[in-house]
Amino acid sequence: MNINEIQALITEGESETLELKKSTAKLNAAFETICGFLNGSGGTVLIGVSDNGRIVGQTMSDSTKREIAKEISKIVPPAQIDVHYIDCDATKKVITLSTKTGEHAPYTYDSRPFQRNQSSTQKISQHLYEQLIVERGQLNHSWEEVLTKEYGIDSLDHDEIYRTITIAVQNRRIPASAISDNVDAILARYKLINNLTLKQAAVVLFAKDIGQHYPQCMLKMARFKGTNKLGEFIDNQQTFGNAFHLLNEADAFLQRHLPIASFFDVNQFERIDKPALPIFPVREALINAICHRDYSTRSGSISLAIYDDRLEIWNNGTLPKELKLEDLSEEHQSWPRNPLIASIFYTMRLIEKWGRGTNKMIETCLANDLPAPTFKEYSGGIAVTFGFKHPMSTSKNNIPKSDFKRRREEILLLLSTPLSASDICEKLQNPPSIRTIQADLLELQNQGLVHQMGKGKKTRWKNKNA
Repeated sequence: MNINEIQALITEGESETLELKKSTAKLNAAFETICGFLNGSGGTVLIGVSDNGRIVGQTMSDSTKREIAKEISKIVPPAQIDVHYIDCDATKKVITLSTKTGEHAPYTYDSRPFQRNQSSTQKISQHLYEQLIVERGQLNHSWEEVLTKEYGIDSLDHDEIYRTITIAVQNRRIPASAISDNVDAILARYKLINNLTLKQAAVVLFAKDIGQHYPQCMLKMARFKGTNKLGEFIDNQQTFGNAFHLLNEADAFLQRHLPIASFFDVNQFERIDKPALPIFPVREALINAICHRDYSTRSGSISLAIYDDRLEIWNNGTLPKELKLEDLSEEHQSWPRNPLIASIFYTMRLIEKWGRGTNKMIETCLANDLPAPTFKEYSGGIAVTFGFKHPMSTSKNNIPKSDFKRRREEILLLLSTPLSASDICEKLQNPPSIRTIQADLLELQNQGLVHQMGKGKKTRWKNKNA
């Protein structure tokens, strides 16, 4: 937009989509109108134009731009507001603030909602505000599309992003040419960015540090003694982080607390380790929780609870209206609440898009001579429960104490230099299974004797006292 276009706009006069302000002294009123535009048909505010349509301009400084940025941050939920500074003479500018109809109304400015009525701005009535809140509640699947002002591209874990694209190419879910994309191009390919501004889905998937802005990116994990929550805690943890961090933490917790049965097959030389539950259905349930939960509830979370007789995974967010609980055990369509998040896991071949996940969970459990998982709605969320074939021991952990004591000193000596769990397994004189080594390391970490460096396949362990 140039000064001639501004002059043509002014001649139309103030309207439902145009507001004139003489200076930034009326910046609060300008953003009340922007809020009204978001809740209505969109529009433009011109700052530096008097009420009678005369261009007077506005003296600009760095503090002026900071003031505008501060007022933009008071719009909730975050919205796209285009700001331009147009020269009107040698020293002054006209400031244009423009926005389109918001996709997530009602919007508030400084905690108050506004609407545009002809050429005036006024507070939204309580009744209309409640109606808009209900309508927005029906669009929870769009939470991931909202732009975030708190995180930029540098706030994301680029190693995790490149790992994701590598796996997706290997699985032939995206073209091989994508392997040469930079981070910006990868985010654009997955529709996780809009005009250099990240969508909230990108934060959920790849943020390096999930802070106070997204408390719902939390995983609660507990091992209860007994068969209900009234029993004492054997272990109780909670962690915040992106989706892949939460999966890694859940995997470590399961390795620590699910017993392993070891046996030899007559046709196989090496020992076979078989966990109390097969990996696939539990991991499927965790990924479903990440893809289908309601992130709009800041107090929401995913919980993983292990009892003596079962494992339960719960996430906040009920089923979409197209599905009923009984459908999950039968053939049904997929209705992802967060399709952008789900698409990442799809290209990594961790989920399908055909609604077969729950059916495959059931089939896998039955094939392993285990009860079929059950599905239940309660407390505003969905729970998946896996029953054990035999009740578990309620000891504090599943590491045989005598074996662990014998290995501990040997492991601590080896960790004078950083090693992976597989490195340790190769160096031990009488190594147990790799899962037992991983459980040993977690126990040593809890005792404050070793610390973990890196994540996933890059994890290394080091003796704290070496």
